[in-house]
Amino acid sequence: MTNQSFAGNRSLRTILTIVIALVLLITTFAGTAFAQTSDEYSVDITDGSRSIAVTTTETEPIEILKSAGITLSAGDKLDITDFKESEGGSIVVNRLSTIYVEFDGNITAYQVYSHTIGDAFSQIGLSIKSNDQLNYSLNTEITDGMVIKINEAQYVTLEADGNETKYALTDGTVADLIKTAGVKLGKDDYTEPSLDTKLEKDLVVKVKRVEYKTETATETVEYKTIKIKDNTIEEGKTKLLKDGENGEAKVTYSVKYVNGKKKEKTEVSREDTKFVTDKEVAVGTKTKEQAAKEAVKSNGVKSAKGYKVGQVIEGRYSHYCACAVCNGNSRGVTSSGKKISNGMENPYYVACNWLPLGTVISVDGTLYTVADRGGSGLSRKGRIDIFTPEGHSECYKLGVGSCTIEIVRLGW
Repeated sequence: MTNQSFAGNRSLRTILTIVIALVLLITTFAGTAFAQTSDEYSVDITDGSRSIAVTTTETEPIEILKSAGITLSAGDKLDITDFKESEGGSIVVNRLSTIYVEFDGNITAYQVYSHTIGDAFSQIGLSIKSNDQLNYSLNTEITDGMVIKINEAQYVTLEADGNETKYALTDGTVADLIKTAGVKLGKDDYTEPSLDTKLEKDLVVKVKRVEYKTETATETVEYKTIKIKDNTIEEGKTKLLKDGENGEAKVTYSVKYVNGKKKEKTEVSREDTKFVTDKEVAVGTKTKEQAAKEAVKSNGVKSAKGYKVGQVIEGRYSHYCACAVCNGNSRGVTSSGKKISNGMENPYYVACNWLPLGTVISVDGTLYTVADRGGSGLSRKGRIDIFTPEGHSECYKLGVGSCTIEIVRLGW
């Protein structure tokens, strides 16, 4: 009995020793683990579109990023405004990217710290209109070296019913634009330019509303002047035969209005309410030559020396003056007794031997009186010498030539 009790006590002490050792070991491990856990904290990392939450004991942002597998490149920046060492918060990675913006055929390079195209445009001050077209959406994430193309919105303008509206340019014609705008055209309405015109940048399309109205007016009908030729009146003179008086008429028109403005009218009917009386005027056709011939007093002689009144002869003329060389003397007395002198008012005399003195002839439309005789050369039919009061030099200047002679009167 005594031996068994001793052995049992020894065994119990061994077990207690082992239990105590285990308790001490567990306590030490738990204390170490608790100490380690109490040093860790959480950090939220934003890298572009990526968001990463990490638990770390690191205190330097660079080391925290490395632990998350994030590598920085030259030019990249960190935003640690919301990060507190050993406490946590957030770290934002701002990547430096080069983007190329193509606008109106030109490409410009920009370096930006932005996550999306929209952010980048805000950073560099590019404004995008609502209808501008891009090859990426504004929410697209920036990648280094990307090319962003901007096609500026182009417009056409529609003017219709007092309103002016701009529409983004699309393929098509004016007819397509009218349809898009919901504008209805009446049977007489039209557009400028026409409906089949192709749409192009800055084109202005105008809708023309057409309306026809019937209008009636009383109008004055002006009289006409009727001219009647009269060979008893000299050229350039007229004689009133009958005075004119205006009439009146009731006229109905179809009037075309375009956008409310009168453009043209077409006569539909006419009813005379007062008849017009036309004016009649006699217009003289008698030439000055005819008038001059008629002014010559007739002596009743119809023929003489083989010549007749009204006879036309092809002749030849020369000129002479009142000097002794031309006239044979300086007395200035013609064969008919008419006096001549240089410088006098032109008396329109001729010298010839083949017609009676006092005979009146028309030389190319000008009337002359045979008032003088001359040498034998003037005896030939049609040969005349025209008196020239301007003097000897003028005679040479006028010279000689052919003419048409008409006998108006024979003798005095």
